[in-house]
Amino acid sequence: MERIWKAHWPPGLDEARIRLPQEPLAVILKRNARRAPAKPALIFYGRELSFGELDEASDRFAGWLKERGLRPGDRVAFFLENCPQFAIACYGALKAGAINVCLNPMHKAVELQHVLDDSGARVLVTSDQGYGVVEPIRARSSLEVVVVTAYRDFLPERPTLQPPPSFLEPPRACSDTEDFRTVLGSSPPLATPERRALADTALLQYTSGTTGVPKGAELTHGNLVVNCELMRLWLGQTPDDRVFGVVPWFHITGMEVQLNMMAYVGSTFVALGRFDLDGALRAIQDYRCTLTTLIATINVAIVNSPTTRGYDLSSLRLCLSGGAPVPAEIARRWEAITGHTLVEGYGLTETTAPTHCNPPHRPRYGTVGLPFPFTDVKVVSLEDGVTELPVGASGEIVVRGPMVMKGYWRRPDATAEALRGGWFYTGDIGHVDAEGYFTIDERKKDMIKASGYSVFPAEVEALMYRHPAVAEVGVVGVPDPYRGEDVLAFVVRKPGAEIGEQELVEWCRKEMAVYKAPRTIRFVSALPKTASGKILKRSLRDQARSA
Repeated sequence: MERIWKAHWPPGLDEARIRLPQEPLAVILKRNARRAPAKPALIFYGRELSFGELDEASDRFAGWLKERGLRPGDRVAFFLENCPQFAIACYGALKAGAINVCLNPMHKAVELQHVLDDSGARVLVTSDQGYGVVEPIRARSSLEVVVVTAYRDFLPERPTLQPPPSFLEPPRACSDTEDFRTVLGSSPPLATPERRALADTALLQYTSGTTGVPKGAELTHGNLVVNCELMRLWLGQTPDDRVFGVVPWFHITGMEVQLNMMAYVGSTFVALGRFDLDGALRAIQDYRCTLTTLIATINVAIVNSPTTRGYDLSSLRLCLSGGAPVPAEIARRWEAITGHTLVEGYGLTETTAPTHCNPPHRPRYGTVGLPFPFTDVKVVSLEDGVTELPVGASGEIVVRGPMVMKGYWRRPDATAEALRGGWFYTGDIGHVDAEGYFTIDERKKDMIKASGYSVFPAEVEALMYRHPAVAEVGVVGVPDPYRGEDVLAFVVRKPGAEIGEQELVEWCRKEMAVYKAPRTIRFVSALPKTASGKILKRSLRDQARSA
């Protein structure tokens, strides 16, 4: 497709003049620390961690990893909520040449076990609370050492914002683990980051698929820094910006758009460990934040809250939104309340977050904007996956660019299916208008977007089949005004089973992350199927809508 969108890029953006970075993020962070060592890199409930402190602490963590025998390419996993310890360990591992593996802190043991087994992680950094999930499966994993921290270890004596109650709990004893503060206090710093090529894998970001088995997208050092540079140019972000963020860092949006952009640009990042409406608004107001990236559910909460107008949000010059489509009405209400446009973007785990973004000077609500520089995009036929469709016609969106992953970790079959002839097949259905603005008509056929999180029915179904009373199950998404979508399960009980809805809902919440767990279960005598035996999800969605 001809790049018709270039005419509407942000003013002054010229692809021919862009010089893409040639150094890994760890090297760039170190340079920013030398340039402004006393400048706050992170502000966490009032605790300030300067660029110099972040650089030294991550050097020490890298030194400790090398002392433990970690080799370039070995995997280091993180099972943490947003906190300074996450940032220190993440950049320390990159300096040591490791491949980072970010784990969802809401995962239960069975979900965690798969990612640890698949990645072969040798080292895990977690909280004392998270270790309760890790400990029962540790002996069956490849883990050689577990480093434990308490969230309150990096909180100030008098927080300027109210931390989550769990962050204030006294530290718990965790046997056969290393203490994070002791590691930093006793380890010699690694003087120079381990040399890594831009084509080397930096991050295994796990995403689910239609098989229900999470697979690791291999994101390279080049993927990370290229998308940081393209976002910097697109948004005009500078070291003078003060960025507010609460999107989880285990998610590619939080990791790349917020945490990595702090390290790459040298901006101060005001971070919260968990979303709290008044805490978020107060952080923007009190720290005079200029940029933020949120997800649709947070935008909805802000525009619907009667307290929002009581906060001074005038410092904000730009708010990005990702993770799920933003209804145009929400975007208009956001602009009316804050006085600033809401800029929606689009991307996936496999594309290191955004491939598209609305231009800040010319956003078009209801669309995900224009493709980034160096990015080719086309809409292809759903029938053959090859025929390119004209402007206005809906088909599968396929992309090619320097932010696209190099493949799925140890999954050549899945890689070959997703990457064809240099193009990444997103599985998302959309169209482009005459000016190059793309619209997502629907997400991947079966995928559910609950509170910005991707939920794949096949994965939920696979977990539910573990229950002895479940004979068959089909999971679909149903519209929800706040969460975007809710998870609904249609279940056929095994003969003689008498389990009720609430009992099965509670079981699901214990066995899987809360955002995946069905909130509603409907018991049926049979599931609609094709002649070949496949469950008809469209029929289930129709049943859900008609009820």
